[in-house]
Amino acid sequence: MTSGNTGWPYLLRRALTHHVRDRVRERVHGASGKRVRHPLTTSAELAAAGAARRLLLHRDAPAPLRRPEGLPEAVWRSWCAGHAGHAGAPAEQVVLDVRGATVVSGFGWVFASGRLVTDLWQERARSAPRLAAHVRAEGPAVHLRGTTASLLAPWAQNYYHWTVQGVPRVGMLAAAADPAEVDHWLVPPSTHPYVGEWLDLLGVPRAARIEVSGPERRFVTERLLVSSVPAAGYDVPPWVVDEVRARTAPLRAGGGPALLFVDRPDTGRRRLLNREQVLRVVRERGFTVVALEEARLAEEVPLFASARVVVGVHGAGLTNALHCPPGSHLVEIMPTGLSYPTFHKLAAVADLHHHVLLGTEPALPRPLSFLDNQADVVADPGALQRLLDHLVPAAPRVGEGVL
Repeated sequence: MTSGNTGWPYLLRRALTHHVRDRVRERVHGASGKRVRHPLTTSAELAAAGAARRLLLHRDAPAPLRRPEGLPEAVWRSWCAGHAGHAGAPAEQVVLDVRGATVVSGFGWVFASGRLVTDLWQERARSAPRLAAHVRAEGPAVHLRGTTASLLAPWAQNYYHWTVQGVPRVGMLAAAADPAEVDHWLVPPSTHPYVGEWLDLLGVPRAARIEVSGPERRFVTERLLVSSVPAAGYDVPPWVVDEVRARTAPLRAGGGPALLFVDRPDTGRRRLLNREQVLRVVRERGFTVVALEEARLAEEVPLFASARVVVGVHGAGLTNALHCPPGSHLVEIMPTGLSYPTFHKLAAVADLHHHVLLGTEPALPRPLSFLDNQADVVADPGALQRLLDHLVPAAPRVGEGVL
């Protein structure tokens, strides 16, 4: 077993980087004028002024949190504290139909009459004014005639964010206008094949797609259709899960393995440092071991559609658990430095049982702790064995496969 991204020397270096260097850099950028304070507006203000048409589609409430069995009290309190930051009035999900808007960067910031439309992106901790402070609305731009639809958003190239925040927006836009009327679709780059596969499945014509990345891209549109981005704060609305499942219905098929272990053998972060020990535990109980890095959407959906128990380290690949039958179990191996309720909330609305197996590696104490996306994890084989013995009383034949 390698020490990897764990242990006190690693934690102290990461804390110094996160709490000192990054904050100094942010202050320097603010003082140097690299961060821009944009004038702001909202979709409601534009509609009230007659500058846009606004279609209200959904009123979403935060997903309820129920403490998973075995989750330490301190971790549960941190989850609830973060959850409270996103609670409050239900977020309205809307489609905005506006003339002459400018779309900036791969994050898809929308400016109308030079003002940033803030309520399309609904995260509170990382708000639109904060994230868009490094882009400028003015400058050389591509002018798009006709109707343009935007599917751009922060982190849209992450499989989780694309699945629960990108995919549902096509249906939202279709509620406001006939997709056949759209001349241009602003979409994330197809660096990851699943983006193109999903766009094919959603019926977005390849010839109409414009792939956008980087902070400098600007588009001035004759008419722009853009929806708000659902699932803020990892609160996935039930209608999003229903939408994704309905869209993938043609890909679902029976006959797949009932027990799945989602492996991460070649990743440079969130590595399972005692991987061989964990693999021995799951193989002895009949789990099929799969790696999803090169898997296609048409392979992933049927693979999970029959799974009754899914085990894996925290990562975007666990998003596929929403394809599992209701009542299935999701066992998430979670680094101590990266514990937050992403998949707990997803499991709640997907009608899945969520179990957390927190790593045994050391963690920073409060107030030095932060969500460390680089942290590796050491699982407790004994705890995993006891949990799986409860969930899988009778193991089927052992299987192994790599997609």
